[in-house]
Amino acid sequence: MSYVIQNQFEGIEVADIGVNNEEFYCDFQTSIKNLNKDDLKLINKSLHKFIESNPTIEILEVSKKSAQQLLGNRRYMNYHVENSENSKVRLAKIGDYISLISYPLISNLSKLKNYKIKNISSTNWLRDVNNDPLQRISGVAFSNEQALKEHEEFLEKYESINHRKIGKELNLFTFSDYAPGMPFYKHNGQIIRLELQNLLRKLQFEEDYEEVYTPFIMNESLWKDSGHWDHYKDNMYFTEVDDIKYSLKPMNCPGHMLIYKNEHHSYRDLPIRMAEFGQVHRHELSGSLNGLFRVRTFNQDDAHIYVSKNQIESEILNVLNLIDKVYTIFGFDYSIELSTRPDDYMGDLNLWNFAEESLENVLNYNHLAYTINEKDGAFYGPKIDIHIKDALGRSHQCGTIQLDFQMPEKFDLNYINENNEKESPVVIHRAIYGSIDRFLGILLEHYSGNLPLWLAPNQVNIIPVNNKIHLDHVDHIKKQLKSKGIRVNVDSSEEKMGYKIRNAQIKKVPYSIVIGDNEISNNTLSVREHGETKEQTFEVSDFIEKIIKEIDVLN
Repeated sequence: MSYVIQNQFEGIEVADIGVNNEEFYCDFQTSIKNLNKDDLKLINKSLHKFIESNPTIEILEVSKKSAQQLLGNRRYMNYHVENSENSKVRLAKIGDYISLISYPLISNLSKLKNYKIKNISSTNWLRDVNNDPLQRISGVAFSNEQALKEHEEFLEKYESINHRKIGKELNLFTFSDYAPGMPFYKHNGQIIRLELQNLLRKLQFEEDYEEVYTPFIMNESLWKDSGHWDHYKDNMYFTEVDDIKYSLKPMNCPGHMLIYKNEHHSYRDLPIRMAEFGQVHRHELSGSLNGLFRVRTFNQDDAHIYVSKNQIESEILNVLNLIDKVYTIFGFDYSIELSTRPDDYMGDLNLWNFAEESLENVLNYNHLAYTINEKDGAFYGPKIDIHIKDALGRSHQCGTIQLDFQMPEKFDLNYINENNEKESPVVIHRAIYGSIDRFLGILLEHYSGNLPLWLAPNQVNIIPVNNKIHLDHVDHIKKQLKSKGIRVNVDSSEEKMGYKIRNAQIKKVPYSIVIGDNEISNNTLSVREHGETKEQTFEVSDFIEKIIKEIDVLN
């Protein structure tokens, strides 16, 4: 693809080629004009013609110096050559065109049939926002025609349940160029967010969590002291007030450490479970923004649990049980992954070994199946990641449990142990939704927008047969339902009855009630459930009891 792009358009320099998850991509810089989706047709056509010609591809293995001579003034490719760990590099040569390669190459292009160029987006050189802006063209390729067909069928199905599409249909959220990557939640969307928070808030209350709140913006030195600076500074937002540099928080951890440090603690106080629904900000590349799945600000259901060493395993098991309880409510299957020490780890190796062994013990002793993800732990400690599987079979990493010996030392946190001596606590970082925004997007697609009753922004839609005659009684029913905490909307528009009923179905309202003369005289409700064609008759009190019971997912 890089050959086609480089030769099809003037003023283009290919910067990088590679594979990202299921896609292959080509990053490039253009000095003439930015390409757009209309250009994809030309690229697809040219690529097809190029593959049919099946040109000879020569593979060269040369020294770095020779590679740089062959590549000439192509600075992006030369950067990769200079930073290669090998003494020799591999190049692909097609006619006069030469490209650096790092992946295995198909030399017989006639075998390459089941592919499709899909998308064009923006990125930055080395994925650093401070570097040159680039464009990316990406596509997919499969070993056989059936696999490509199944992929396209999946995409077609996905488009019908895309959370951005559902969000618009249900009037949940929007975005603005004034705040790229930062969702604006409308009333309906905010209801869902609060219901997700309140569910977890109730469960955390039962488990003796203390809910806290920390500032959005804190002194820049805090992030240097915590160790986050070296790992997150390129994705942080900064400002300056009274000649002092501040940062918008990219995570909640340091704020919780400051709260713990503000008081004296005894071993009798532990474990201390500190939770926050904290709003965090992280700068993402504009080309990577994707609805609620990849944003620049999100709400994190964060918790930090301060324990002694001998409480680690029992507390981690408690968190795993809480995660299981939450995911079971949504009907998610999930898998567990243990992520071990990364190369850029912080702290003492012996503590790392102890931490990894503690996590393994909990998983093994409780017969929990898991896989190991080598070197993917946080810089301060190993972690257990939880991957949920949605209705489309896709995996999403949401929940996480991270064990941290480092931050308590950096913040000089301590408690008085049984021997009346100071001792550092161990911190367990914990999230269940991860990002409430992303989790909301996952739920919209998992349920195809047909949210369970307790989450639905509008739970009941009441339709009067005749506004002039029946509206007063409808308002009376509405007040009865609302007094029990049921979210109700009245459709008093002048549209026809059939239209109102269809509209409630389109808006995915779980229950629609029609009220006319019969319902008023019998003090009953004619109720239609979403997706059903037949109506049921309920006494008002019986319907309220049914709704309340269905809403209470914790009993």
